[in-house]
Amino acid sequence: MWEHHPASELVEEFSEIIASGKARFFLKYEDGAPVGFAQCQLRYDYVEGTKTSPVGYLEGIFVKEEYRRKGYAKELLAPSEAWAMDFTETNRIICFTKKL
Repeated sequence: MWEHHPASELVEEFSEIIASGKARFFLKYEDGAPVGFAQCQLRYDYVEGTKTSPVGYLEGIFVKEEYRRKGYAKELLAPSEAWAMDFTETNRIICFTKKL
């Protein structure tokens, strides 16, 4: 997913996030190979659509393209919700770019 980042940089960043105790990563394996993950954490900064702090925030779910449409994202969402309570959609962001 982060093919343009050195593995050592990612290990350092994710180690810090996990060590904080305010985040969880959930992994999905198929035949012993990692095929997807979900990251959720407690956010103390303002999160759109909320009035309290902290809030459980689903940072993202990723499943390798060849493993999609098998229900793996839904499987990854379940333990995320159990850790941080149920998630409710509060906003959708659509971004546009124009090549100049």
